[in-house]
Amino acid sequence: MACKLIQVLTIALAIHVIDATRLMCPSHPNCVCGGTFALELNCNIDGQVVKINLLPNTYISIRCENVSSLDYSKLPKCANEMNNFKSVSFKDCPVPKTSFKDVLEQLGVSKTMSLIFQNAKNLPGYFDRRHFAGLQDLTKLLLSVSGITHLPDNLFMDVHNLTWLNIRCNSINISEQLFKPLEKLETLEISHNQMTNVSANLFSHLAFLRKLSLWQSNVTWFSKDFFTGVNVLEELDLSSNGLNELPTLIFKPLIKLRKLTLFSNKFSTLPQNLFSTNNNLETVIILNNDVKMRELPRRLFGNLLNLKQIYIQRCGLEIVPYDVFGNSSQLTNISVAYNDIQSLQESTFNDQINLLELDLSHNKLKNLEPKLFSSLVRLEKLNLAHNTIEEISGLTFSSLLSLIDLNMEHNNLKTISSYLFINNKQRMSISFAYNDLDFVNKELSNNSWIVKRISPFAMTYNLKLLNLSHNQFDVIQDDWWINGHDYLDISHNSIQYLTNQAIDADLRLGNKLIKHIWISQNPLKCNCRNFKFLDIIKERTNVKVMDENSIHCSVWTREACNIRFVIFVCFISISASLSTITMICYFKYKRHIHSVLKNQLFNISHSCEKKDKERSVILKYSEKDEEFVFKEILPGLNVHKSLKVHMKPISANTSTYNFIKRLKNSSNERDTTLVIFSSNYLMSAYSHVDIKKIRGEMLNAKNTVFVFTDMGAENSIYAFLKEQRDRRTTILWNNPNFWNILLPVLSKEKCKLSFRVSDIQRARIDPSNVSKFNFQTQNLAASINTSDTFAHCQV
Repeated sequence: MACKLIQVLTIALAIHVIDATRLMCPSHPNCVCGGTFALELNCNIDGQVVKINLLPNTYISIRCENVSSLDYSKLPKCANEMNNFKSVSFKDCPVPKTSFKDVLEQLGVSKTMSLIFQNAKNLPGYFDRRHFAGLQDLTKLLLSVSGITHLPDNLFMDVHNLTWLNIRCNSINISEQLFKPLEKLETLEISHNQMTNVSANLFSHLAFLRKLSLWQSNVTWFSKDFFTGVNVLEELDLSSNGLNELPTLIFKPLIKLRKLTLFSNKFSTLPQNLFSTNNNLETVIILNNDVKMRELPRRLFGNLLNLKQIYIQRCGLEIVPYDVFGNSSQLTNISVAYNDIQSLQESTFNDQINLLELDLSHNKLKNLEPKLFSSLVRLEKLNLAHNTIEEISGLTFSSLLSLIDLNMEHNNLKTISSYLFINNKQRMSISFAYNDLDFVNKELSNNSWIVKRISPFAMTYNLKLLNLSHNQFDVIQDDWWINGHDYLDISHNSIQYLTNQAIDADLRLGNKLIKHIWISQNPLKCNCRNFKFLDIIKERTNVKVMDENSIHCSVWTREACNIRFVIFVCFISISASLSTITMICYFKYKRHIHSVLKNQLFNISHSCEKKDKERSVILKYSEKDEEFVFKEILPGLNVHKSLKVHMKPISANTSTYNFIKRLKNSSNERDTTLVIFSSNYLMSAYSHVDIKKIRGEMLNAKNTVFVFTDMGAENSIYAFLKEQRDRRTTILWNNPNFWNILLPVLSKEKCKLSFRVSDIQRARIDPSNVSKFNFQTQNLAASINTSDTFAHCQV
């Protein structure tokens, strides 16, 4: 209802304005009237084209086209009655020969608050006092003309109520007397001039002046008392003047100064105490300095309790003192972008507890001190793009609890700590585009490198943007998909597969996925694995793939993925058919089948009995220990006639994974594995395996006995494993009762905690055969009481 009422009122107002303009449209023989919401007059005055646009009681705009001279008395009267207008402007028109007051009355303007006169051409004539006579109500005046080099001292005598004045003239000379009548002036802009000689007392009597701009006025020097008398000045713009130095106390009178702009000058340095008296200063802008300003003075912006914004860009800065912002705790924005800064000390931003935005982009930063941002708990936006940073510590961003926008594009990042964002809980936008990241961490363990892929974003949820484009990724990290980010960009990488098994599980759990992704410019495989994943995320989670059309795969490769269903149906049909045929054959030949099965079972049972009489021992050892095995171990095993020994030597080139797998599962559950465990065996079989994993595999091995022999080079890991060995499944070579303990165990199906006397007596070695191996046969009691007995070997 309210919307309809607003529409009705708008239409009524439009009709009223249209009717008003039609009523005001003057009947002038030299003008054509038109327009809809505003009145438009196209006039031909003595062959000169003049266009007039006006809105009743609001503005009149007069524009001259290629007019060198104009008789303003022939302009049409734009209203039947004299009216007040807020603004009247003249563009590209000549200077009138009479006062502006007469021209305005000719147009039907009784009073205006603002007068604008602009002409970019070299005008003949000049301004004098009579032009502004009778305009005592004027508060705003803009004079932007070319070709006028002088303004008389009494020019503004009749417009003493001016509060805003803008003078844009080329090569104009201004005397001390020109502004004396303008005691109420609050804003003064003098730009595009050649004010090479400026009087020290030019503005001294402007007691109410709050804003002063001398932009591009070619002022190359200021005296130290130049701003004396303008004590209430709040904004000062001295840009584009070619200034190369400033007196130390030049801003001392400006006790209320809030904003200072100094871009496009030639400062090689700035005075150390330049702002020491400007306690109300809030914003400082120093941009595009034409001379390299290598270093800022110490405490230049220190002790300014109201300072909020500092922008120092394109100034050639190399050094930023650690105390340059000292004790200025109200700063919210700092930018030192586009400079040559190579490093920043840890205490540079110690006092900036209220800082919201920090821009350090386009510098030469190589590293970031771990505690550089430790005080910036309220920082929301950090820009470190276009530097040469290679690594970030885990503590670097730990204090940035309010960070919502991080830009680290175009660096040389290769490593990011996995704890980098562990404390950041905001909905951040993070960009690491154009780096060398792959999230592959290499850790040195046991004299070998272990590769781990850890994502720093595993504990970072609900990001607005995660941009990882233009890097070196070849493997997808699960958290990229399932942590609820709005936008993910992984384009321009080396990714072949968009999913893995872990992600499939997360999809079944219904985790929140991203909303928009970019995946183009990756060598994606045209296989069902990728196609299926894209279909799932689009159908189940409404993810929008922004550049899916850029994936160049033939149509048949994607359609071929649907054949799997057909193949599955065919397989089920064939299986059902075969099952039916099998059942029919079984019932038809049931008696014959039973007879054959009985015979086969009888043969198998008898063959098993034969095999039970023999026990197999798989002997594993390092090739470097082969001489020891053939001279010492193998003859001792051959004494026991029921043992069948299988030799399994290993070398350093053999895959560690295969040995671990074989160690876990023997070829036969009835077989026993005998491992000659020495330093040589350790280096050959476990050269790239963690010590904890080695010990775990030894504890979990089935039907395995470990013989510790002190052969090979000294090895701390071997010494540790020997010291911490499981005495139930290991035996030392130098044990006096070695063979009396080992052989009974190898001949039994399972190892027991202790052994019966009869077991050991049956397996006792003939002394005549054992003596040649340098073993000392002990009595039975010693063998039973020894500390190196075996427990149950099966897990």
